[in-house]
Amino acid sequence: MGCMVATLDVARRLAVGDVVILDGGTGSQLQAEGVPMDELAWSAWANLAQPGVVQRVHEEYIRAGAQVIITNTYAANRVALEPAGLGGQVAEVNRAAMRAALNARTTAASHPVAVAGSMSSFCPAVMAVPPGDAWFPGLADFREQAQLLAEAGADLIALEMVGGRGYGSLAVQAAAETGLPVWLGVSPYHRADGTLGTLPDLGDGDTLEEVVSALAAPGLAAITIMHARPEVTLDAIEIVRKHYAGPIGVYAETGDWAPPNWVFTGLTPRPYLDHAITGASHGALLIGGSCGVKPEHIALLAARLGDAAR
Repeated sequence: MGCMVATLDVARRLAVGDVVILDGGTGSQLQAEGVPMDELAWSAWANLAQPGVVQRVHEEYIRAGAQVIITNTYAANRVALEPAGLGGQVAEVNRAAMRAALNARTTAASHPVAVAGSMSSFCPAVMAVPPGDAWFPGLADFREQAQLLAEAGADLIALEMVGGRGYGSLAVQAAAETGLPVWLGVSPYHRADGTLGTLPDLGDGDTLEEVVSALAAPGLAAITIMHARPEVTLDAIEIVRKHYAGPIGVYAETGDWAPPNWVFTGLTPRPYLDHAITGASHGALLIGGSCGVKPEHIALLAARLGDAAR
């Protein structure tokens, strides 16, 4: 299934209000299948060390019914890779990730599958320094990765865990410069005062409303609520909808994070499905999962919410 067909299929489905099934957690599934997670580069190093397993994970999600798969490049920007000793291999890491996803589509897809190139603010320094001293990728870093993903064959750019207006605007700008559709992914959480903040948050981060109101440009192809607890979904959808009239996506996490590993103590497929159905009933059209969500979760989502439900 070619990229143009897949991209048009996603756009058509969203335009008529159909649900599009996304994949689950790629990095966490690599871990579940025995790939060690790196202390600094998390799952990104697997693109070089075990590309066959990366491809196999994508294939598992495609066979489960995913109509969009997201590349293993969440932790593959230059700021993330340099501390891990991979600064000279940024291009290779991103190209290898895209190659694994495209090969998986060729091998496993019997239905249109779009490939989203993931970009995030992930960098080890965010977790290693005191609040206020954190540093994030800059415009040049985002541009470098966005161009690499676009040239390697991405159908769209999925910005993930954008938690600040400043670097978030740079990420949106760099992604938009590729000419590809852009998804803005935000990761809300309930603060102690009941408001929704956004991750990563080192103590003085922007609220979800501040991020969305600043970055929700009409040109975005979607805004996604991702890598967040399922229970924040409805409040987050309400905030996003106040500032954005386009498609909304939900792909939650389930379990816990004990860096660099994911702890699989979260929801089994059936209760996860219940949360997804609730999100869909409140207008979410892109439905999938992030860390802790496995192919069996996606298979159930596809059976109940995707083509198999018709």
